[in-house]
Amino acid sequence: MTEGKTEQSARTRQALIGAAEELIALHGVSAVSSRQISKAAGQGNNYAVGHHFGSKDDLIRATLTTHNIPIDRLRQKALDEIGPDPQVRDWIRCLVCPEIEYLGELGAPTYFARFFANVSSDPATTVLLYEQMGESEPLLAILEGFYGVLPEFPDDVLEIRNNMTRHIIVNTLADIERAAEAGDHPGTPWEHRCEIVVDALTGMWLAPVTPLAP
Repeated sequence: MTEGKTEQSARTRQALIGAAEELIALHGVSAVSSRQISKAAGQGNNYAVGHHFGSKDDLIRATLTTHNIPIDRLRQKALDEIGPDPQVRDWIRCLVCPEIEYLGELGAPTYFARFFANVSSDPATTVLLYEQMGESEPLLAILEGFYGVLPEFPDDVLEIRNNMTRHIIVNTLADIERAAEAGDHPGTPWEHRCEIVVDALTGMWLAPVTPLAP
């Protein structure tokens, strides 16, 4: 009896995660309520989110974790395969390609990349992403290696290029997901998409810095 209830609870949690991901992907974080998520997950109890997760933020955390665990495995694989003297482009590949590869593995339609983009752009939930980043050992190792080979930048340049990198990765993934759902460019392999993004980010990071005018 207990095992049956445990399995049912696990199925309900997964249904709530799937519903939250799709609704937030399509409508944004603030436009979606816990009650709407419960209804979309087929739950008669309007308080199913609170019962199974505690809060909508906790549900968002669980949704991020569901995807970040397999993405971390791909990050670790990229780290294990990196050459003996990695440079800026090599580290950017480690940063970008696991996420694009994972998106390719999911198939279409998917909602994770757009969910991630909307969570990233909402000031109330951006902190949840930084929590996840701080818990990812492969990601922290990639970032440490990346910053270790960068040229020396003024603080404001580093901050802006960091923000640009985050926006490019997050929104490009959402665009790829959206295009896949629409059936655009069906024969384009994820490896090619990865190289396009890596080329662009490498060019940005190695671009010259205009000195501050006196």
